[in-house]
Amino acid sequence: MSSRQTIPWPILFWLLFAFVPIALFFFPVQVCVDRAFVDEATGSRKGHLEWFFGANSGGWYKESLVETFMRTNRPAMLQQRWTSYAGTGRDVFGRRISFGHGRLGEVLFLRPETINEYCEWAADSEERRLYDILSAGDQEAIRELSAQIYEALFNQTSELNSPANGSQPFRSETNRTSSAAGSRR
Repeated sequence: MSSRQTIPWPILFWLLFAFVPIALFFFPVQVCVDRAFVDEATGSRKGHLEWFFGANSGGWYKESLVETFMRTNRPAMLQQRWTSYAGTGRDVFGRRISFGHGRLGEVLFLRPETINEYCEWAADSEERRLYDILSAGDQEAIRELSAQIYEALFNQTSELNSPANGSQPFRSETNRTSSAAGSRR
C-alpha cells in the first residue's frame, strides 16, 4: 500500500477551472485586434476583428459618396490608398491591452458623414476636385479643403435655419408680452 495521498480528480478539475480565469484576468492574453482603415483618396472607411488564430470577423465598410461618385463616373481613375488608423488589441474579457494606430494625414479629420453631407449638394466638379485633392496626398491642400468644406456646410446650415428662408416664422422680440403677465389696462 502506498502512503501517498492523491488529490481527487473532481477537486483538481474545479481548482483549475477557477484558477484559469483568475490568471487570465491578472495576466491578460491578447485574443483579438480591432482593425480599422481609411482610404486616403476617398475618405471611405473599413474594418474588422482579427483573431489570434488568423480568422477575421465582424467586417464593416462605410463607402463615402466620393468613392460612389468615382465608381459611377470614373471607375478607371479610382485609386484607393488604405491606411490603418486603429489596431486595438483585446483580451478574453474585452479589455483593451494594446494599441497600434497608424499616422494619418488630414483626411482623418474629415468624417465620412461630413464628406457625404458635402457631396449631397456639391456639383460633380466639386466632388471630382475633392477626390483629386485627397488622392494627391498634399496635406496642406487637404487641410485648406477641409476648412472650406466645414465653412460651406456651416454657411448652408445657417442659411437653412435663418428666418429669412421662410422655413421658420419670424418673431420680433420687441413687442412680446408674457400671457402670464396679464393685460395692462
